[in-house]
Amino acid sequence: MQRERIDEMRQALMRSNTRLLLSAVMMFQAAAMGLIAFQSGTVNVQALILAVAMPTVTALTASLMGRLWPVDRAILILVMFLCSLGIITLSDIARADVTPRTQAIYALAGLCAMFVGAALIRGFRAWKRFTPALMVLCVLALMSPYLPVVGVVKNGARNWVGFRGMSVQPSEFMKPVMILCLAGGFANRPRFVKCLPTIGFAAVCCGILLMQRDLGAVLLYFLTTVFMYYAATSNAFIALSGLGMGAGAAVLAYRFIPLVQTRVELWRNPWSDPTNKGLQLVQALIAIGSGGLFGMGLGLGRPRSIPLYYSDFIFAAITEEFGLIFAIGLLTIYVLIIMRGLIVAFNARTSFHSLASFGLVVILGLQTMLIVGGNTKLIPLTGVTLPLVCYGGSSLVSTFFSMGVLLGISSMNAEDEGRDIEKLEMKEAMS
Repeated sequence: MQRERIDEMRQALMRSNTRLLLSAVMMFQAAAMGLIAFQSGTVNVQALILAVAMPTVTALTASLMGRLWPVDRAILILVMFLCSLGIITLSDIARADVTPRTQAIYALAGLCAMFVGAALIRGFRAWKRFTPALMVLCVLALMSPYLPVVGVVKNGARNWVGFRGMSVQPSEFMKPVMILCLAGGFANRPRFVKCLPTIGFAAVCCGILLMQRDLGAVLLYFLTTVFMYYAATSNAFIALSGLGMGAGAAVLAYRFIPLVQTRVELWRNPWSDPTNKGLQLVQALIAIGSGGLFGMGLGLGRPRSIPLYYSDFIFAAITEEFGLIFAIGLLTIYVLIIMRGLIVAFNARTSFHSLASFGLVVILGLQTMLIVGGNTKLIPLTGVTLPLVCYGGSSLVSTFFSMGVLLGISSMNAEDEGRDIEKLEMKEAMS
């Protein structure tokens, strides 16, 4: 009885904490969008609608997801906050060609993908059996930009598929698929020889992305594979050897790929060409410095001076308007999601679900690190985007699907824990 009371008190405290977190997120959404709606002489009707719609959708999503499955509500609420921050930032700084309404539509599609991801990982258990088919699907999807009718080249990379004005990025949608393939290939296979087919699949994916000049995706796919292999096998020698080979490949890429040479040179000294090739990084550093600790305020900065301020450099735009303290808090939210995701991975009852959870938070952390490091000149620019915040449908929907898979695994962990408690109580009652 005492254990039961302690468990009830713990669950009540967790529900209370997540309610406070949910209330804080909803208040931020309403206040920020309300400020944007009335900051000019005329009322921004679209922002006013979003000031009501965003907290409502957040509350409904948290309630519905919680009623369907016992998911990790903290992860869910933090994910909703990051998505809403992107819509708020775009509502304030976006031009006519990049509208918050479009981003809100992408977010609704992403929420649907999150529910699909949670239901899929819960309802389908024969992942290992279909891993080879998923690998073939992933490779074909990555090759699709080479199709003559739909292949699109953007910013020097042939990694888009477009039709009738709409375009998607297959490498974004294939991130969770690749992680499921790696989890299925590495699960319960600690020997290196048995992991070779899965490693070969990852190498093929990286090779395709390298040919497409999608350097950020190559780095994400490669590092995620190395980390997941080490998590599955604990073979430090092979993992470090893989990192060494990756470092060697990076040196070769620098010597033979002009795009890599350009990005490294601009990283070393962006002021060598501040009005042309170095314009992005120079303006991003000026924006971050202009924001100071507390920011210039919504609508008071000049983030539009940064090329691609709505995607590759949205972190710099957020830092200018909200300040360095807020930016550190933003990074803390990513860290909290990663830490909660690692707890989900540790508590998973199967090797597949544990590796899948681990891979999902690893790629989220790597992507965040690469884009923030690129915006702040810590590392060369890689062309990835800030997860859940930047403008664009491919990355947003893919990340929501990934978070849905993670939430689905967390719900299975909670159910397994509940069954264990019931069995323990039955044994104690019988003894």
